[in-house]
Amino acid sequence: MAKVYHPHAAGPWWNRRWPYRIFLLRELSAVFFAIYMVVFLLLVDRVRSGPVEFADFLDVLQNPLIIVLHVIVLAFALLHTVTWFQAVPKAMVLKRGDMRVPGTAMIAGVYGAWAVASIVVLIIFLA
Repeated sequence: MAKVYHPHAAGPWWNRRWPYRIFLLRELSAVFFAIYMVVFLLLVDRVRSGPVEFADFLDVLQNPLIIVLHVIVLAFALLHTVTWFQAVPKAMVLKRGDMRVPGTAMIAGVYGAWAVASIVVLIIFLA
């Protein structure tokens, strides 16, 4: 009797290589972050109703579970930002004369712009 060949199942496409997993995690982080922002903005809109609602909102924000949620959302936002910045040289080709601008220079420029924008926002909120 002949032995039946059963091909090995490769599994989902994102399990084949580590960059695929990071890509999928980045895309899922965007969805998670969008849902978080919608819910958070709906809560902020409710705060306009008066001081009692504002006090309730502050009480909700001090809940340890909400603080953990904010840390997770921050991690997702940082993952999405960093992986997006790493993709800049692949998505956008800049040339200076006949030479192509190196990818590391483009990434450094994006991080520099991010740092400047963060400092401006920090100055605005601390003023």
